Amino acid sequence: MTDVFADDNLARSREERVQRLRRQEEERLAQHIATQNNLPYVDLLLTPIDGAALTLISRDVAHSVGAIIFSKKDRAVTMAAKDPSSGDVATLIKKLSDDGWHVSLAVTSTSSIEHGLSLFEKFAYLSTKITGEVALATNLIEQFRASIKDIASLRAAIEKTAPSDISGLLELIVGGAMTASASDIHIEPQEEQARIRLRIDGVLYDLLSIKPKTYHFILERIKLLSGLKLNISDKGQDGRFSFRIGSEEIEIRTSTLPGERGEYIVMRVLNPSKIVSAHDLGLRPDLFTVLEKELKRPNGMILTSGPTGSGKTTALAAFVQHIASPEIKVITIEDPIEYKLEGVEQTQVNAEEGYDFANGLRSIVRQDPDVILVGEIRDLETAQIGMQAALTGHLVFSTLHSNDAAGVIPRLVELGVKPDTIGPALNIAMAQRLVRKLCPSCVTKERISPQDLTRLQKSLERVPANLFPQELTVSLSLPVARGCQECNNTGYRGRTGIFEFLRIDGGLEELILSNPSNHAILKWSVENGMIPMQQDGILKILAGLTTVEEIERITGPIG
Repeated sequence: MTDVFADDNLARSREERVQRLRRQEEERLAQHIATQNNLPYVDLLLTPIDGAALTLISRDVAHSVGAIIFSKKDRAVTMAAKDPSSGDVATLIKKLSDDGWHVSLAVTSTSSIEHGLSLFEKFAYLSTKITGEVALATNLIEQFRASIKDIASLRAAIEKTAPSDISGLLELIVGGAMTASASDIHIEPQEEQARIRLRIDGVLYDLLSIKPKTYHFILERIKLLSGLKLNISDKGQDGRFSFRIGSEEIEIRTSTLPGERGEYIVMRVLNPSKIVSAHDLGLRPDLFTVLEKELKRPNGMILTSGPTGSGKTTALAAFVQHIASPEIKVITIEDPIEYKLEGVEQTQVNAEEGYDFANGLRSIVRQDPDVILVGEIRDLETAQIGMQAALTGHLVFSTLHSNDAAGVIPRLVELGVKPDTIGPALNIAMAQRLVRKLCPSCVTKERISPQDLTRLQKSLERVPANLFPQELTVSLSLPVARGCQECNNTGYRGRTGIFEFLRIDGGLEELILSNPSNHAILKWSVENGMIPMQQDGILKILAGLTTVEEIERITGPIG
């Protein structure tokens, strides 16, 4: 028996060797033909194939001509043919040229052509235009938004959708996500199915599960829409697409990530027209007064910190909108541009062209701006240029990843910024989180328990009493989340911010020179009047905006 297995393995090894040699000879022949015709050679098994380019011609045409269109940019396409001197190839190039395409020709092998032909099967269900564009049916999205009221009705509508109607299913998911005010759509392949979830007000909710075949069709369509490479599945890709619903221009940022059972997909839904006003961020009146004063300063830096999804970009956009006027010049560099700001010059990072935050910021400073917004400080070079701009007559806004406002300073030092630069350049270090607001349609109140009263009193002992929306007494009633159809039975609808502001003054500047720890800065700032985020959240509980459970979910146990 062992000898039989050994013979089988030897036979397979020989066959693999023969196939490898044949393939090498085939590629050498293609390279020789390319040299003879003074054309480039391409191996399509190693080169990404753009699905939108591939579908410019039908599979039948590609097969009969022996050519694959594998790349498209604007009105320029690149086509690979196994016989570049063929009359059929010349005819196809002329037809494409007559349709307004600029065609570049390359030579490839028979195996590469067969590989390209196999990709047509993956999205044969798509109806693409001659331009190669794939679009969402916005009329369907509008219909779905009008008919879908909550996640339950969205599930019911999806169950009625035919499994073969992949286009309709994707429109339904996107339309439902917009109706539910979802920020993200997650598609996650699992062992026997793929799970689709929506992130609403920062929390993920299961929507439905789909079969593997349906998942693969949706994956291919999303890739086509987003301009991602269809034959790349072993590394992450990022793309985007947009569509217009009435006067709203909606952008979807797409991210794929390879996993054990397929590619994970996350689609972030961005509505650039829905900019939050600075008045609606959730700042307490005393903090808003501080902010307004700082926004009127001609120079210095305002940094906001927090994890991904904590509202940092939204806050900075609100700050810019609050001060933007014809008298000042505001320039931004973002990754990507999430909000379109009236009267503001906005630029976007382009890594492929070498336009990153540091290079972009260096160029912006030469444009004589009054106010600069840098999407994120990620490295020492960006931090140093931003700090220098803040010291030389510019008001600079940016974001930084740290857990709290006090952590902004050690984080800058960790990046390599000198402590004696931080104090003079930085006006405010702030931190923020987003918490869910109670649904006004179903909120109720319950008398506070003695245990909760003690916890809240202890937590707020350093907070000035004049900031309390209600007195902390045994008769106090706190809001409770119940749940109804209006809020998808969660008890919450919408979000607001909780904040902490660390203002840089003479005393803190001196402390920064000693390169203090995060704990030392936090201790100093609280002793000098800073109200931490959790305490800001508790004040919002007393104002009836959210619950103890929600603040603890975001900031940890109270007391």
